[in-house]
Amino acid sequence: MQEELDNYFLGVLNKKEKEALFDKIESDESYKMAFIRMQHTVALSRLYAQKNDQAGAQRMLDHFVRTVRNRQIRRRLWNVAKYAAVVLLLTVNGWLLTDRLSGGIEEEISYTTVEAPKGQRVSMILQDGTEVWLSPRSTLRIPDRFNRKERSLELDGEGYFVVTRNEEKPFLVQTSQHTVKVVGTRFNVFAYSKSDRFETDLLDGKVKVWQRDRPEESLLLSPGEKAFSKNNRLTRSVSRFNNDEYLKNGVFSFNNKRFGEILEYLTLWYDIRFDIRDSAKKDLLVSGKFRQSDEVKNILKGLQGVHPFRYKEINEHQIEIY
Repeated sequence: MQEELDNYFLGVLNKKEKEALFDKIESDESYKMAFIRMQHTVALSRLYAQKNDQAGAQRMLDHFVRTVRNRQIRRRLWNVAKYAAVVLLLTVNGWLLTDRLSGGIEEEISYTTVEAPKGQRVSMILQDGTEVWLSPRSTLRIPDRFNRKERSLELDGEGYFVVTRNEEKPFLVQTSQHTVKVVGTRFNVFAYSKSDRFETDLLDGKVKVWQRDRPEESLLLSPGEKAFSKNNRLTRSVSRFNNDEYLKNGVFSFNNKRFGEILEYLTLWYDIRFDIRDSAKKDLLVSGKFRQSDEVKNILKGLQGVHPFRYKEINEHQIEIY
């Protein structure tokens, strides 16, 4: 039993193994209690690894081990700790604490807010097994347990979702102005509150999208389609995604995009304001790729290879483009 739980928190179980584990947790009281003990103490974040803060990761793990009283579980979890330097998963508090685990008792729901820092991506596994990848400067607000009717959370930013199928309990992503509803599918949502841009790209399954103030004007997308906001109305087109290179690994690839539009993405992902002079020709079309984890200066130097512009750093959050 314990090895299965350890492997889940290490993220090495495949889809079928996860489903088998979920069934055991729901049907076997010993599995359920062991899982809950682990869940409430595991908070291993990829952010330490991204910042190369191994001492911070070790402090988190030391605290984690001290909280586990059972000797067998403590020994097993220490094995997990050995891998933490390279496999640090952000496991959201309250994983799998659904109505079935709460015994049907109505309790006040609390929330966990997960934030991806500028220039960094964060991945996590939600309480129903759904996988999420957040782009830089994105925020996801998640309940510690989903209610009886739906699995709803709030997104400010960009997230790629691989949703665990559950026809009886649809999955909803709420943004500042739109709602995306699915049963089980792969899709990407771009909805930063500091930007007018809204997009939902569907890779597999079905997605229903609507503006929160006009639910009667919903769109039902098929794989390969995208819903986006134009003139305060939702419309559809062909999706720009056909693989996971960007969605999981953060490799941003662009073909014949306006130079000014690329800078708009950088503003959202890195908290940088660009003062663009006319000489920079922001409407010039450019093509290329970069990782979201790259330094802004390195990205700008790469863009100079396809567009003749210069830049000057004014301060940490302001760059002049000319």
